Amino acid sequence: MKALVLTCLLAAFGTAAHAQMKDRYAERPGIAEPSTAQVEELTRSMSQQLQLNEAQFIQLRAVNKIKLARTEEIQWQYHDDLMERTAKLAELESQYETECSRILTPSQLSLFHNEQHRDVMPAQPTNSTDGGLG
Repeated sequence: MKALVLTCLLAAFGTAAHAQMKDRYAERPGIAEPSTAQVEELTRSMSQQLQLNEAQFIQLRAVNKIKLARTEEIQWQYHDDLMERTAKLAELESQYETECSRILTPSQLSLFHNEQHRDVMPAQPTNSTDGGLG
C-alpha cells in the first residue's frame, strides 16, 4: 500500500515538473531544448577525439544536452548583462568540466583539457614580418 502511494506521489511530482518545464520554455519564445543534431554532433566530435566507449558516449550525450540547454538559457536570460552572462557561463563551464571528470579516464580528461585550451588560445602569427626580431 505504501509503495502504491509513493508511486502516485512520484508520478504527480514528475507531471508537475514537466508542466513547469513547458511553462519555462513558453516564456522564452523561439528557444527550446537544443536540437538533437547539435547534441549528437558535439558528442560524436568528443567521441572521435577522446576515443569514448559506448557507456561514456551515452553519459556525455546527456551532459552535453544539459550544457547546451543551459548555455542557450543563460544567453537569453542575461543577453543585456555581459558581466553576469560571462560569470554564469564560466560557472556552467566549471560544472561541465566536473561532470566530464566523472565520466572520462585521466588520459581522456587530459586530452579534453588540451582541446579546450587549444580552442581558447588565440592563433599565433605565422609570419615573422609582424615586428619580431626574426
